[in-house]
Amino acid sequence: MRNLIFFAVLILVLFNLSCSENSNPIKTEQSGKVLLKFDKVNIPENISIVKATLTRSGFQNITGILNLLSDSTASITLSDIPVGMWHLKVDAMNDSMVILYTGETDVNILAGFTTNVNLSLQPTGQGTGSIYIYVTWGTQNTNFSYVDYSNNPIISGGNNNYDYYGVSQPVIIFDEGKYKMWYYGDGGSAKKYVLYAESSDGINWIKNPNPVLSPGPQGNWDSWAVQAAAVLKENNQYKMYYTAFANQYGPWYVGLATSADGINWTKRSNPVFYSGTGWENQIAAGSVIKINGKYYLYYTGINPQSYRIGLAISDDGENFTRFSGNPIINITQSWENSGVCVPHVFMENNIYKMIYMNTANTAFGLAYSNDGKVWNKENMNPVFTTNQTTNGWANVSIAYPRYIKVNNEIRIYYGGSKNAPPNVYHKIGFFRRLN
Repeated sequence: MRNLIFFAVLILVLFNLSCSENSNPIKTEQSGKVLLKFDKVNIPENISIVKATLTRSGFQNITGILNLLSDSTASITLSDIPVGMWHLKVDAMNDSMVILYTGETDVNILAGFTTNVNLSLQPTGQGTGSIYIYVTWGTQNTNFSYVDYSNNPIISGGNNNYDYYGVSQPVIIFDEGKYKMWYYGDGGSAKKYVLYAESSDGINWIKNPNPVLSPGPQGNWDSWAVQAAAVLKENNQYKMYYTAFANQYGPWYVGLATSADGINWTKRSNPVFYSGTGWENQIAAGSVIKINGKYYLYYTGINPQSYRIGLAISDDGENFTRFSGNPIINITQSWENSGVCVPHVFMENNIYKMIYMNTANTAFGLAYSNDGKVWNKENMNPVFTTNQTTNGWANVSIAYPRYIKVNNEIRIYYGGSKNAPPNVYHKIGFFRRLN
């Protein structure tokens, strides 16, 4: 049976539906629009018709139908819907009009507002596979605009041995009434340290004067570089998952350190995840989140030819097992160059989303998932490129995108540079998502 899949489609099909004066006493300007979008590539082959129906006591039913065999587009729009609470039911049928998948939910339509609602269609027992529908209320589509912060960069390297060659890979959480950032400092020759800064607004940062995590002793598995990938806070204890190696051309590892204050860290003696073979000859941690009580580690698998994204899962956050469906993200879109890497996974509106970068360090893309395992890419990728950086401050390289919500504003922090290799000298900035 196919897994649930996320998707978004560009073209809209409009259904101009209306109600009689008796059944629709609300004025036209007090109405909204329902947009259902389907990715035709991921719809099961046995689905021919999709029917969406809105019902509400005292009002006529509003219905839209998508015929996948004849319609060139793959979306349904229900227009001029009076504001208020409605019930949405979506049925997916075969060419014999047998309902194979169905889903329903209550939705509140508000005049002048756009609200994202997600609906999964589940099998009825008469077919195989699944559809995932991304539903939008209002007149806007699901594609967002992204605008770089006008005063980028916000953090630069210093004159110290641990960040002279730049800073990047920000990991940010909001905790104890302030924003806390762990990021790497480049000491040159691939030597990396974990640095720390705090901010009240996510723009003006106060740096900690020294690294909070440094490479281990000579001969240790993390003796040359440590780079923070994720910081979780559980039971008043911070957990940092970090990428480490003793030789940049040898095996890479994922380590775990714990802290009571986010500044003074104690490393676990052994890695929690190791390099593999083939497509993951080296590995680099991307992010760690908890799904249904389990730790999901998203990582980059590296070999000389290409980069891919994989998943490992753990019950305790220390013993990880590779997901049998790896790699979960492959190279499928032209902008991705020779690989996809540095995944950061987060949840928004009950959807798991992943922002990741290409190996050319020129663009970021998005992917969506219902379960954190099976992913579908955004059709509008890439969502942000070097050409969009303010005054070209990072027109050569952008890397390590990180999502966070700051005072109801969606921001993506990232490392960027306007210098070509080998003197890249990354700095840290962010861009905003405009809804």
